[in-house]
Amino acid sequence: MSIEPRASVAPERVLPTPAPMAPETAAQQRVVERICARVAPAGVDVGVAELPPGGLQVWIDTPVPIAEQESWVLYHRMAREVALVGWHCEADADRLLVLGWSAACLHNRVRLLQSGLRRLADFEPTAQRAVQLDGRDPGDAPATRLVDEVCAAIKRRLRWPERLAELDGFERSSGLPHLQLLLAQVAGLEAKMAAACEEHLVMARVLARAVIEHHARHGDPARARRDVLAESRRWVHASSMIRVTATARPITTGAGRPHMSLAERRIAASVINHGVPRATPVAVTPRVAPVDLGEGAR
Repeated sequence: MSIEPRASVAPERVLPTPAPMAPETAAQQRVVERICARVAPAGVDVGVAELPPGGLQVWIDTPVPIAEQESWVLYHRMAREVALVGWHCEADADRLLVLGWSAACLHNRVRLLQSGLRRLADFEPTAQRAVQLDGRDPGDAPATRLVDEVCAAIKRRLRWPERLAELDGFERSSGLPHLQLLLAQVAGLEAKMAAACEEHLVMARVLARAVIEHHARHGDPARARRDVLAESRRWVHASSMIRVTATARPITTGAGRPHMSLAERRIAASVINHGVPRATPVAVTPRVAPVDLGEGAR
């Protein structure tokens, strides 16, 4: 009996494995996911993946269908927030494309950070919100929880702490020198912004706790808010003055003025005649007799 020889089996085709994502692209993806998740409404999932030519693509990854107009609005909102980091974005009704660094977007971020730092030089709005306890009564909750809730509300109003937290662990760089300089300027301004926001939060915590302590002694919420705000206005005003002085350009060469903590500012505000300009001698101007120019000079 003859047996037909078995045909040779073709080797199993092995599909090529996708190339691993570069570390900088993976870090960029995490940042974009955080930003888009904050912008997206509740119940809407967002997908982020690498774009083969370079960059990232973002799409709405939710089983619930969304109208074209709503998706267009959502993608453009995401594009606005992502572009605030400094990336060039393109959005339509189908997806959002996040491409490379943009000099125009980085310049815009520099302007926003500088404007935010100028606004944070004024501590009065934060002080007023802190003594109001976010509309709560000092006896509504335990002191620790109430202070935490007030600080959380003020932190949301500041907005920058949340935006800066989305960039944690992300090292930004570029092969182009002018973009690298812009990124370095942005990083420096972000460090100043984080420190300024922390000062506001520390002050809010101090004032909120002071209102609760005053209320525990007197039992009058209005009086507690009024007394704490009146007491704080001296060192709040001094904090603004010291902040402007510390950021001013020094007249003489030498080491820069050290940064003052909140406790040091309160001590400075309690000094007698703090912030009162010194009396300067009046310059004596010699009296000059009027000169008769004559009719021809008139």
